[in-house]
Amino acid sequence: MKVKVFEIVKSGLAPLSEEIESIIQNWLDENNEIEIVSTSQSQHLRENTVFVTVFYHMK
Repeated sequence: MKVKVFEIVKSGLAPLSEEIESIIQNWLDENNEIEIVSTSQSQHLRENTVFVTVFYHMK
């Protein structure tokens, strides 16, 4: 199993959820051999920073 951690900082007017979706979707589009096992999300003390952890296997 492999792990990828995204540090996503809100930057602009788009909702944070849209930025998270866009960043992770771009990563998935670039890596089409990924099978996601699990994900988790946590917010940093700074309000606009979220960490998304993706646990995955390569197909």
